[in-house]
Amino acid sequence: MNVTITIDNSQLSIINNVMAELDQIVFNGLKRPLKTIVSICIELREKLLKKAISTKTSKKAFKVKLKYYMAEALLNYLVEFDIYFDTTPGTYAGNTLTMVKNQLHQQLQ
Repeated sequence: MNVTITIDNSQLSIINNVMAELDQIVFNGLKRPLKTIVSICIELREKLLKKAISTKTSKKAFKVKLKYYMAEALLNYLVEFDIYFDTTPGTYAGNTLTMVKNQLHQQLQ
């Protein structure tokens, strides 16, 4: 099953910025159950970075198709680590993350 979110390039940039923390994780130091979650998030980050590169000149909104487990991982990441993001509610970045969480939540029901 696939989940599709509709975003534009600037919104994708915000998602990639909040996922940048994954680049700092030392994989070998993690416990086994956490390694699975982190590896899914890293795979998702790579996919979103590739999408950002391929759509960097696009001004229009586009669809990002994610496998169910990736969409679930993205939603969990955005919800669980929300307090660590440098976004304020009501700002463009904060609103973008809320919009993406809402799209994911609605489709994962």
